[in-house]
Amino acid sequence: MLRLRFSLYLLPVILAFSGSVRAQEMNGFVHSNYSGITGSLINPTSILNSRLYLDINLIGLHLNVDNNYIFLAEDEYRFSRFLEPDPVFPEHIEEISGDSRNFYDLYNTDHKNAFSQVRVMGPSAMFALGSQAFGISTGYRVLASGHRIPYDLAKFAVEGLDYYPQQRINYINQNDFRAAAMAFAEVSGTYSAIIYRRNREHWTAGITVKGLFGTGGAYGYADNIDYFIPNSDTIIVNNVNGSLGMSLPVDYRNNDVLLPENLIQGSGFGVDLGITYQKKMQGHSTKVYSAPCEIPYQPYLFRLGISLLDLGRVTFRRNTQWMEMKDATANWYDVRDNDYNSLDELFRTISYEFSGDSTRLIDESSFSVSLPTAVSLQADFKVINDFYVNSSLVHPLVLQEAAVVRPSQLSVTPRYENRFFEVAVPFTLYNYRYPRLGLSARFYRFIIGTDKLGGFFGMSDFKGLDLYIMVKLQFERGNCRNFNKKYGCGNLEYLQQY
Repeated sequence: MLRLRFSLYLLPVILAFSGSVRAQEMNGFVHSNYSGITGSLINPTSILNSRLYLDINLIGLHLNVDNNYIFLAEDEYRFSRFLEPDPVFPEHIEEISGDSRNFYDLYNTDHKNAFSQVRVMGPSAMFALGSQAFGISTGYRVLASGHRIPYDLAKFAVEGLDYYPQQRINYINQNDFRAAAMAFAEVSGTYSAIIYRRNREHWTAGITVKGLFGTGGAYGYADNIDYFIPNSDTIIVNNVNGSLGMSLPVDYRNNDVLLPENLIQGSGFGVDLGITYQKKMQGHSTKVYSAPCEIPYQPYLFRLGISLLDLGRVTFRRNTQWMEMKDATANWYDVRDNDYNSLDELFRTISYEFSGDSTRLIDESSFSVSLPTAVSLQADFKVINDFYVNSSLVHPLVLQEAAVVRPSQLSVTPRYENRFFEVAVPFTLYNYRYPRLGLSARFYRFIIGTDKLGGFFGMSDFKGLDLYIMVKLQFERGNCRNFNKKYGCGNLEYLQQY
């Protein structure tokens, strides 16, 4: 049974705020000279500028949980509870509603934002051949976001219409806001090449092309909403312009899950673009090498990059239901008494309340949800020997109404790296406002890290955590020991070393 709450006007808001997963950028590792194919997530040129000529990602997982609204109290939080089979969190009584709950909400007039991502990094690889490099990646991503959600709607989403301090107030929200969620498999190809090289000046460009296979999606968007809640049973909407829709592997008539026969609901296309400039420590070599492993790595004094990330969308064509409201109004009575046995009943009721007809607003044609598009700037400086400092910026671009919106991030990351060991400590200003301190380490072929270290130790109220792990096979440039044991290597630096 589905108990209607006001939040169901924007169905994905619940996905964004209930246990949502919010993405960092793996700032502790993606900027590394040993990131290999993983570095293409921030800039496709990374595969050519890497210290590696061959990188094979066996498996990886990136989990993020955070938002700026729902939290666990600092003195009640322990990370170890998440590792228990049936975790039990302390509960308290909410003084207005009298409900028992184990979380708190940050109730103020700020807009509420969330960005969620679970990324499974499947078998992937990159291979560098002197002046060009190739990569292929597989993975699965689950995304959800809530962007600029008005505080009053977020409160009703959590409390329901019973929250009487917000009743009998005419809320007029003129700013657009949106929420979206989608899941899709991803197969990507990356190519990077040198486009200009003279003395110590070094320019590279790269592109990643992505095939996307959507397994489900939902979205809600409003350009404005003017509404009034006189009591717990009534919703009065004076004006709203917006839309909402869903495409899920579910039978909307009875909520039965239609898996695995209806796994793919849609498909799409995405692209990443990048350019990087490097100031090398020495002029480039014109020597011809007989094998890719012989080509030595050329260290840099600094490098500057710019990239466009996740430009694209998934178009959902199967099992779609969506509706658009233009200057719509509604006087919705007896809300609390309405129980819904299916999503189809819910959509029909919304259509009826806003148009007087249970099917007039419902459209079953295709709709698209945009990827979390962003522009990124990167700067990496060699300090001394194996010590580096990186600074990067990620800023979201909202290109259509139905879109997952990436959070803005500004980070500074000092790191130490060599062939067998690496450690980085990223400091990130999330949404240009919330500070995050992280820690990342690479032990030869195993990587573990977080961009939000505080989420593991309860140093403040728990609003989320970030964790990534990877297992790789990596082969460094200028070292043919693993492939040319019988015939040796034509690289002079290699011969002098071995």
